[in-house]
Formats: sequence, structure tokens, C-alpha cells
Amino acid sequence: MRCNRNRNPHGTPDAARFSRRSALALLTLPAVLPSALAAATSLLSRSAVAQETPTPSGVAVPPADVDATPYPNYIEEPAVRGTVRCVGSSAVGLLINAIRPGFTESQPDIAVEMISSGSSSGPKALADGTCDLAPMSRDMRASEIEAIEKARGDTVDAIDIAVDAIAIGVHVKNPLTRITLRDLDRVFGRERRRGGAPAVKWSDLGVTDAPIADRSITLFGMGAGTGSNGIVQEIVLQGGPFRTSVNEEPVSSSVVQAVATDASAIGYCSVLFESVRVRNLEIESLDGSGFVAPTDAHIRAGRYPLARTLRLYYLRGALAKSPAVRKFLQFLVSQDGQEAIEDMRQKTLTPASARMMFDKLGADRTK
Repeated sequence: MRCNRNRNPHGTPDAARFSRRSALALLTLPAVLPSALAAATSLLSRSAVAQETPTPSGVAVPPADVDATPYPNYIEEPAVRGTVRCVGSSAVGLLINAIRPGFTESQPDIAVEMISSGSSSGPKALADGTCDLAPMSRDMRASEIEAIEKARGDTVDAIDIAVDAIAIGVHVKNPLTRITLRDLDRVFGRERRRGGAPAVKWSDLGVTDAPIADRSITLFGMGAGTGSNGIVQEIVLQGGPFRTSVNEEPVSSSVVQAVATDASAIGYCSVLFESVRVRNLEIESLDGSGFVAPTDAHIRAGRYPLARTLRLYYLRGALAKSPAVRKFLQFLVSQDGQEAIEDMRQKTLTPASARMMFDKLGADRTK
């Protein structure tokens, strides 16, 4: 995958996919080309993200202004070399692994290593010095930050790289298409803090079609400490514990595979992972305004209740001493990195948010 597809300003843009950078370049042409300017402006307005990225706790995200704020440009520094060690979320790890070829094409002497072992593994690795970046799909807890800063004598910081959501999936043979937060709590929650009796059979959720109605519900989810587990526990279970019958899988792809092979199953994982044999349910919105599917528009607008921000945590002092880590982080939030994330059908940052992250890294040296 070539992420830096339009690095030559004099080259011919790919006709199949006109990039944001190409459109923005046309905006700098003299006013004697009004037709080209109008076409570029129209294309830019259609392709750029207009809604604001949901604001994660601890990281301020500015309002989107796609016309005034383009995505940052990444500039290679061939002299920089080193290894970037990443340990943490499998959802963020998927993006890192997909973006890595384009980055190493730009920076051949910088190696990127990714160990996908769940969000909870990132803070531990950052504390003991076995990673440079901790990819996480949940907020790092105050206790985790305190432990890292005490162990390393440095300040923890983070940048956002994308927006994600947790999908609730069932087998395509299951007639269920939507579910309330209360019923989800009845399915997954041990204490059922939203009220109601346990839902152990599909008939308990109003399913009447045979033979699924009389079958016991098989539960799949992510392990404790993962970002997916955390957001479902916080939003759906209102902080209560999961039922002990939930089958915990190590990564999101395992959840999708399990649900795809069991018509009685329901599971939760990153919306990035999918199968033609799994259907994502519409979920009741938090404001009670109706049921919401995990579409890009609903997630970006903040209507989908299980949206989350994907981010990478690092140590400020260590970052200042590691040009290789800085360059990789810059690439992730640059035009090239965000296009690669979009190619993965993941939800990107707004241009204003991406530039804020880019500048936070001391990107003024490479503008």
C-alpha cells in the first residue's frame, strides 16, 4: 500500500482517487483558472469531513474548519533511523500494521514493531520501558498514568489518530435488527443495573422465529482491560460487572469469527472488524431519540452511544529524545497517514484535529 501517493507536486494525480492534497494544491493556482478552482473547491468540500470528531476526555479537539485548515503535510527525513516499539490495543494495532508499509517507504531506516495484546498491556509496557508508544482504544486511567510517571520520572501525553466505535453483532440468520441499552444490560450484565430480568434465551428479547427463539444466547466479548470491554461496561452496564458466561476473546477478529459461526451468538468488538455472516445491530441512543446504526455519520455526529477515540500514549521526555518515534507519530496524523486510515474504512480525524495533534508533536520543524 502506498500512502504517500501524491508526494510530487508536479506529478499527475491518480484519476481514480483525487486526494485532498491534490485538491488543495489546485486552490493555489492563479485566479485565471476559475473553472479548475471551482472544480477543486467542489471536490474538496465533498471529500473532507465536515463534522467534528467526538471529543475524548483529556484531549481537547478544536471545531472542524476544513476550508481553512488542511491536513498537515509529512516531510521525510532520510537521516532519521531507529525502532518504534508499540504495545497495546488490537484495534489501533490493526491501523498501525496497515500504515507501516507506507511509512517505511518514506523512512526506510525506521522500523515499527507492534504487539497487539489489548489496551491494558500498553500502560504496563510504557511503565517498564518495553515500548515507546502505548496504542489504546480507551482513556488511560489516572492510576495507570500515576504508575507510569512514578516508574519513569516522565510525563505521560497522548495524540489521537482516528475515531472508532464498538459494534454489537449477531449472526445474519438472527432476525433481531435493533436492541435497547436495557436489553443489552440484561444480556451481558450480571447486576442488570438498568433493570429487568436476565435475558438468557432469544425469546427473552422478543425473537419469535424458530429455531433461534428457543435457543440460549451465546455471549462473546473482549477481555478485561481492553478498550472494547471498558466502553461496554461503562455505557451499557453502567459500571456493573459482566456475566461470567461471556466468552472472552483476545482480539476483535476472534469475536467476529465466533459470532459468524454460531447462529445463537451475540458479541461486541470494534466496528472495523466485520463479516458477511454478522449483522451489526442498531442501538438505542443515549438521549432516547431512537435507534442508531454504527455508521460513519452517526459516529462522527456523536449519536452512536458506543463511539470512542483511538490514540497513542507516550512519554514527553522520551519523545524529545527519539526522532524516530516523533516522525512516526507525525506521519499518522499527516495527510498521508490519515488517507491510509481512511483506506482502511476507519473514521479519520478532522483536518483541524489532525493539525492540532501534528503541532503538538513539535511539527514546526518539518512544516
